[in-house]
Amino acid sequence: MASRNGWSSLSEDAMDNQNREYQERLANKTAYLKSLAFDIESEAKDHHRLLDDVGGDFDSGSGLLAGTLGRVQKMLGQGKSNRQIMCYTILVVIFIFLFISYIISRSKS
Repeated sequence: MASRNGWSSLSEDAMDNQNREYQERLANKTAYLKSLAFDIESEAKDHHRLLDDVGGDFDSGSGLLAGTLGRVQKMLGQGKSNRQIMCYTILVVIFIFLFISYIISRSKS
């Protein structure tokens, strides 16, 4: 066993093998981290797209509610006959709500 710079060839081979093993482990870990980063990126893009869609839905919903509220206020401001129609409409909606809640509570028991 010849020695070169104080190291025997056996210890150099052992260190080379150990370095290759460490290099292989490091390569596997970096490949795993790379795939994990791509997965995180795709999830972030999907969530961003979903949030954009939800924001658009809220915008359209708020526009619909604003238009409906404007029509109701216009109808209430037009006179007494429209107020009577509005009261009847509200009473019918309340009656339907109570009837549906009664049916649901009856079906549960």
